[in-house]
Amino acid sequence: MHPLRHSMQRAGLISPYFELPVRESGQHGWVGASELFFTNDRNLHEMVSSCGWNSWGTNNSHVAGSAFMIAYLNRLVWPVIGQYVLERRVPHVSLDNLAFHRVAGVIDATGLNQPSFALLPDDPCASHPDAEVASDLPSLYEKLKEWMFDANLSMVIPALNRAAKASFKVSHNAVAYACAQAFHRLYPVVKDPDLLVREANRFFDDHSSMVYQQLTMEVFEHQRKLAFLARRRGCCLVWRTERANGYCSNCILVPREEQDRLFRQSSDGWRDQVEVSSSQQRDPDQSPYNQGHRRMPYGV
Repeated sequence: MHPLRHSMQRAGLISPYFELPVRESGQHGWVGASELFFTNDRNLHEMVSSCGWNSWGTNNSHVAGSAFMIAYLNRLVWPVIGQYVLERRVPHVSLDNLAFHRVAGVIDATGLNQPSFALLPDDPCASHPDAEVASDLPSLYEKLKEWMFDANLSMVIPALNRAAKASFKVSHNAVAYACAQAFHRLYPVVKDPDLLVREANRFFDDHSSMVYQQLTMEVFEHQRKLAFLARRRGCCLVWRTERANGYCSNCILVPREEQDRLFRQSSDGWRDQVEVSSSQQRDPDQSPYNQGHRRMPYGV
């Protein structure tokens, strides 16, 4: 199996959002990402409006833009963050390597045109023809920002604003929150949660990053369990829709004390506190992610 497909499938065991499929040759219904965002503004506007109505029952352009951006990000950001954290790999998600599958004008799948990716020199698959070797971890991190931010989202956000009046401010905060949700979901399963926290903090404190200071993340304790949660500095606008059930738990419009109360009621993303305190001493292969899923070399 191709090494990127293999590591994506492994991550997909945690959540299907961590798996980004590869477009199969000969399949119909696929459109390139660049074609979608840059060749027909009217078509893009209609797609955003349909997403807003179908997802949140809204005709408001800013709210519809937020709904479309969130749907787009969930299939883009999670696989990138997941591969970087779990495998030290970065899928090539620039717009020219991304495609969408459409049924009756609705996007129902996102995929890579080619399974190319970046990795570190000590990766067993460093000699694979689809691999680009980064010299070290900081270089791999820069490649992540280049492909996900510079060659994708920094062009998608203006396109959505131009074609559908989607808010720049709301879209940028949505990018940050999608990244935060990926870190949150990985926190219970990684072998070293302290390292995950440090890397996430660096991610959001990086002044050269699109997500710089868009939110804060913190380890939240409740009943001897810990979760890695985000507090937003922006709003997704869902509260303005009839389908909303109040504000999001971490909405900037919600007081911190109320956020804490809602955090304590959440059911996902928790790990035992004692597990965190001993994470540095445990065998790495005993982590929930690594059990039974050792990285395999290319061709196996």
